[in-house]
Amino acid sequence: MIDFFNKTSPLGYRAESESYRYWWGENVASQYWLLFLIIVIIFFMSGFLFNSTTQPLVVIFIIPVSFIGLFLTFYLFKLNFDQGGFAALILLAALSVNANIYVLNEYNNIRKANPRIKASKAYIKAWNVKVKPIFLTIASTALGFIPFMVGEYREAFWFPLAAGAVGGLVFSFIALFFFLPLFMGVGKGQAGPLDFVNASI
Repeated sequence: MIDFFNKTSPLGYRAESESYRYWWGENVASQYWLLFLIIVIIFFMSGFLFNSTTQPLVVIFIIPVSFIGLFLTFYLFKLNFDQGGFAALILLAALSVNANIYVLNEYNNIRKANPRIKASKAYIKAWNVKVKPIFLTIASTALGFIPFMVGEYREAFWFPLAAGAVGGLVFSFIALFFFLPLFMGVGKGQAGPLDFVNASI
């Protein structure tokens, strides 16, 4: 009946089953190639920026960590993963790498200006320069999604998008703090996340 109605309905009208919407259609898997396309674009753009093939991999490795925050948010708050969740995945794939690109670019500039500086010290300097604008950017972006999560009526698309984006952004900052120096291998045990805190203080 739904297929018959959609064939005969006026332009701009469409009928969908509630159970059909819950599972977000039948061909949802075919849309996940967009994530792969975004990752490929990020890899090549980062490679051109850093003039490297290994540092873009470090940037890309942060993306799954931000996805952990998104999936935890959907699990803890028992949200349905539909179009809003997929849109949050696309958004996070782009937003979560920004902070890492900032830090890595500053790190490379410091190493280029001072070739004899230790990798751990250069990373701490890059962290100190970029941590405040990165934190403010993530905080302002997360706060911008708050209006979509408050109120009596929660939109089926905007609420999951906002909740997933906020959860993923929080985890992306955690990934920046703990996993970026780990993936980069700076210092090889000479510097850890607590050193960045002490240096910032």
